[in-house]
Amino acid sequence: MNRSPVKVLIVEDVDVMAHLVQLVVQEIDGFVVTGMARNGAEARLELTRRFPDLVLLDEVLPGESSLDLLEELRSLKVPVILLTSMRDRTEPLPEGALARMLKPTWKTLKDDKIRIADVLSLFHA
Repeated sequence: MNRSPVKVLIVEDVDVMAHLVQLVVQEIDGFVVTGMARNGAEARLELTRRFPDLVLLDEVLPGESSLDLLEELRSLKVPVILLTSMRDRTEPLPEGALARMLKPTWKTLKDDKIRIADVLSLFHA
């Protein structure tokens, strides 16, 4: 039985990074990017327009705390995977986040695709 693809909303303020994450996610079977947002306000709008199954949320957003948005998403029961560019994160995963995922880079894109597919598979489990 075929499942519908998981609809993903990417919340990332840096356009180049948002498009790189989109490129990677769209190559993973079972996932489709249905929306992109640069900040919390755009994310809230996309939530009501696209009804995503999963949000990939940048941990550092302009204008407001991504943790506030995470709390809202948790109350709406929308699963969230946090995006970070910091390799050596030591703080615990905030409540409401499924995982923390290192953002891809052009230099390591081939390996990043495998790593990101592994993280996203947690959602499908």
